[in-house]
Formats: sequence, C-alpha cells, structure tokens
Amino acid sequence: MTYQTFLITARGQVMVALMVGVYLVTATRSHSNQMVINTTGNRNTYSAMNVVYQLAYLVVQLPTGLFADRLNPVTSLAVIMAGLAATAVVSPFALIHLSTWSWTPWSSAIPVLVTGAVYAVNGALAGSWWPFMNVMLSNWAPPDELAYMYSTISTGVPGGIVAGNLFTGFFYALHGSDFGYSFFVMSGFCLAWSVVWFFTCHHHPADDPGCRPSELERLVTSLQPKAQLPVPWSKIVTSLPVWSVMLANFGSTVFYTVLIMYMPVYLKYTMQVDIVENGLMSTLPSLGQIAVMFTAGKCASIAQAKDWFDASDIRKVFSCIGMAIPAILISVATVIPNTYIFYSFLVISYSISGSVFSGFRVSQMEMAPNFVAVITAICDIFGSLAMNLTHIAFILTFGQSSDQVAWNEICWYLSGILILCLVPFVSFGSSKIQSWNASKTSAINEPI
Repeated sequence: MTYQTFLITARGQVMVALMVGVYLVTATRSHSNQMVINTTGNRNTYSAMNVVYQLAYLVVQLPTGLFADRLNPVTSLAVIMAGLAATAVVSPFALIHLSTWSWTPWSSAIPVLVTGAVYAVNGALAGSWWPFMNVMLSNWAPPDELAYMYSTISTGVPGGIVAGNLFTGFFYALHGSDFGYSFFVMSGFCLAWSVVWFFTCHHHPADDPGCRPSELERLVTSLQPKAQLPVPWSKIVTSLPVWSVMLANFGSTVFYTVLIMYMPVYLKYTMQVDIVENGLMSTLPSLGQIAVMFTAGKCASIAQAKDWFDASDIRKVFSCIGMAIPAILISVATVIPNTYIFYSFLVISYSISGSVFSGFRVSQMEMAPNFVAVITAICDIFGSLAMNLTHIAFILTFGQSSDQVAWNEICWYLSGILILCLVPFVSFGSSKIQSWNASKTSAINEPI
C-alpha cells in the first residue's frame, strides 16, 4: 500500500512511482542506442535497430489496448518492468561479447541478429507500458490535476534519455569501450522498481489502505466511474477528435525522433564530438524539456482548476506552444552557419515541445474514460508509424551523410510536418467526453 504522510498524497506517490517507471523504460532504450552507435559505428545499423524496436512496439498496441482496460495495471506494469530488467542483462552480451565469436562464416551477423531480437522484445514491452500506465493514471488523477500528473510522469521520457546517455558516458569514461557493466546496473534498477511497485501500489484508490479518507472522497466524487463496454470501433474510427489527436501525435513523434534519436548522430558525425561529450551534450534538449513539461503541466492544471478556460481550449493552446513555436525556431536555425548555434536552436525548440504533454496527449485520456487504453493504443500506432517512417527516411535519403546542408533540409521538412499535423487538432480537437463513451443502455454499464 502507499504510505500515509503529510508530505505527499497517495495519488502523488502513484505519480512519482509511474514517473520513475517511465524514466527506466526510456533509459533502457537510450542506453542501448548509445552502445549501438559506439560499438558498430554504423548509422544504418542504428536506424535498423530502432525500426525493429518500433515495429514490435506497433504490433502490440491493439492487443494491449483491447485488454489493458480489463486487466490489473499494477501487475501488468510490474511484469513489463521485470522483462526490461531481463533484456538489460542480455544486451551487452549480445552486441559486445558475441562479436568475438568466429566459428561460422556468418558469425559477424550473430551480434546484430541477437541485438535485433533484444530490441524487438524491448519494443514490445515498451509498447505495452503506455496503455496500462494511462489506465492506471486515469484511475488516480482528478480531472483538474490530470495535465500536471501526466506531464510530470512523462518527464521520464526526456529524463530517461538523460539517464541513459549519462550512464553510457560515465561508464565509458571509467572502463573505455567496455561499458557493459552499466547494463547490469540498469537491470537492477528495473527489477527493484518492479518489486516495489507490485507490493505497494493498487489498481483503484478504494483498494489502497494508505489513501486518506479525505483524499479518497475527492477521488471518488471527481472521477467518473468506469464500465466494461464493447469497443465502439465505428464511432472511434470516424471521430474527428480522435483523428486530430492521432495526427498531432504523428507530427510530434517525427519531431521527437529526429531531434532526440538522431541528435547523438549529429553530434558524433557533423560536430565531431566524442562519446563522453556526446553523452553530456545529448542531455541538453531533454533537460530543457523536463523544465518545460513541469511548468506547462502546472500552468494547465491551474487554468483548469480555476476555470479560466475550457479544457479543450487549454489543450489546444499548449499544443500550439509545443508544435508551432518549435516549427518556427527550427526554420530560423537553417540560416545559421555556426553548428553550435544551430544545435542551440534545436535544444530550445525541443525543450518547448514539452508543452504537448499538457496538450493533445492529455485529450486522449479525457475524451473517453472507458476506452483510455484503446485510444492510447491507436494514437501510439500512429506514433510508431511516424518513428518507423522517420528511421527509414534517414536510411534511404540521408544515409551516412554528415553534411550540415542535409540537416537544414531536415529542419524544413520537420517544420512543415509540425504545422500540418497541428492544424487538425486546433480545428477538431476536444477534451469533452464523447457520446460513444457510454452505453445506450445502462444495463451493461457494470463498474469495474
């Protein structure tokens, strides 16, 4: 159970636990990416591994979305994290130690194939994480605190990137190319989280003995009771608010993929930065985004609690801040000849993009509380497609190019994608509970 304390509420403890979980989910990936870049020295291998990751991420979305609303998210999240702990142990063995094998003509392919399998498992686990996490959050977050809690938890995305990069740089500085030990440390963190989470957190506030009566009363009165209902697929796939979130997620994910997944590549090959400095400089966009996410989440929740604006308008404002402003900044960056100033503009633009975690990303949990997992899964499918298409575009279009001119072209493409994907959400986005969230007959509205 959570612990009764005047310092932090029960829902606050759940929020912190989920935030740490997101840190670990993201850190395991960024840590592996740094290892692939340094060990193989091949950007196509790096891109291919991330395509495998995202394909696995995509495949599990609908199955997870269909069952996450019906399964216990506490147990499910614990199992997911334990799986990441297991793959973290295998990762250094796969890519570093298998490279010494030479007993068959195709032995050189073994490390890449095994690493690809590890990436696939990690992608499937990470893809399952978000629907279960959003279901858990929707059970604990009052409507006027949802933006703050979600954005705070989601700081684990940039924060995990920071942790993964710093881990790599720190162990590389200590042990040179043999930084495989860092994966065992990461595995230990994941396993510890899994055990603590499983034994301390509960599916619903009413099941948690550590939830104070006053807090429980507020949660019960503010949260809409959920029901197990058939998924209204025809309504969902024809819903303009759902489509607007999916498109916004597509554009935002393309932007995220380029500026975070390929920032270490830009630093290494275009700016000629070594791995230690690369790990440190790669953290700057994430650190900036963490600050913006905390600030935007707090401001959005205050605006909603004080009823200054309608929830839908709040989501649109913060989506515009997180997509339109970065689009302008990266366009301006293309006329700057200095690579360090260019990189600074990318850092600032990515930092500001953290506002979307108080924008359209919250709407996907507000419009249909009974189908949080399904909508999360559908939106993540678009996000996975965005990542895969971005990685494939890099392989086919830019390849091994390290020319600054190529990066200027990338920024123009990104700017256009951000604006095109933002417009539908500004036009049709909504946080109002949709009519198809409830059953037409109350007979089948059985509370979970």
